[in-house]
Amino acid sequence: MKQRILVSVISDVVTDQRVQKECGTLHRMGYDVLVLGRKSARQFGLDQLPFPVKRFANPFRRGPLMYGFFNLQLFFYLLPAKADILWSNDLDTLLANYWIARLRRKKLVYDSHEYFTESVYKKRSRAVWQRIERSLFPKLKNVITVSDSLKHIYENAYGVPVTILRNVPLLEEPQPGAAVAAIPPGKKILVMQGMGINEHRGAEEAVGTLRWLPGEFQLYFIGGGTLWNVLQRLVASSGLSDRVRFIPSLPYPEMMTYTRAAFLGLILEKTSVSDHHRYALPNKFFDYLQAGIPVLSTRVVEVERLIREYDVGDVVDRPDPQLLADRILSISADPGTYERWRANTLRAAGELNWQREEKVLEAFMRGLR
Repeated sequence: MKQRILVSVISDVVTDQRVQKECGTLHRMGYDVLVLGRKSARQFGLDQLPFPVKRFANPFRRGPLMYGFFNLQLFFYLLPAKADILWSNDLDTLLANYWIARLRRKKLVYDSHEYFTESVYKKRSRAVWQRIERSLFPKLKNVITVSDSLKHIYENAYGVPVTILRNVPLLEEPQPGAAVAAIPPGKKILVMQGMGINEHRGAEEAVGTLRWLPGEFQLYFIGGGTLWNVLQRLVASSGLSDRVRFIPSLPYPEMMTYTRAAFLGLILEKTSVSDHHRYALPNKFFDYLQAGIPVLSTRVVEVERLIREYDVGDVVDRPDPQLLADRILSISADPGTYERWRANTLRAAGELNWQREEKVLEAFMRGLR
């Protein structure tokens, strides 16, 4: 009889590629998987997933009430639900899952997608999340996270072994001849993608960079985030509407047609703000490699290490518009180096892909406690 896994996630299942890939692998391994999420206006692709998804309506869009309400929904759904394993994605679903796992003596997996407590900027809110983490994390047995940096932080803080499972994309075959979106002739596209185009990600500075670049350079934002409307107003007030394009979230294959057409992929985390940004490993980094485009990043520890290891781009000290523009112009003026980076992205994509990474998940599940 199949073991049943109930997977909880508060982010949008529609666009959460990590959850979709993990659950796809678990499904192929023979588990009976059900994803429990939060309802949103987006629903594309859900009917194509090989596992069912149940999404709860939440009257609160953000903040403590949203988190509290969702955890209550989870708790009362999980309490009587048939389950062998509970899977909690990030700290904002852990409280309900932990107590149900304890009450019902079920196995619990904690999947930390980011340095969650450091992503909360309000001191009081951060203190609440820190208390939750400090009280629960030392009691966990099955933990995974996305990078070496977070593994070391968690293991040093709590003495709990942590497995690294990177959020790399599926390697699509064949890569040559993959669909590419049409772009205006003679333009070089700078792209920043993802559903986390939020504060301290350098999006405003990316817009400001265009003032220091000639008209051949354009900027595409693909996805969404808390700054989406702010950025649209900034672009309009700056007179840059003809050089910036906003593309709402799309199914992953469609999004990648735009990314493949880009000149550079941007990762502009403000690492001085918090360790959340310093130790981030954004999904878009791997998507850029999969699309065959070099990366320009700030000094994000994990991203810079991989850029250097695979020779797929360059880094800047901070997301200053003039500094960024100077670096972009120097990259554009050196086609030899640029083409070497492009070639290396394909080699990197051949190693940094889910077909390889899911073997880590398979081994992790065999050792579940």
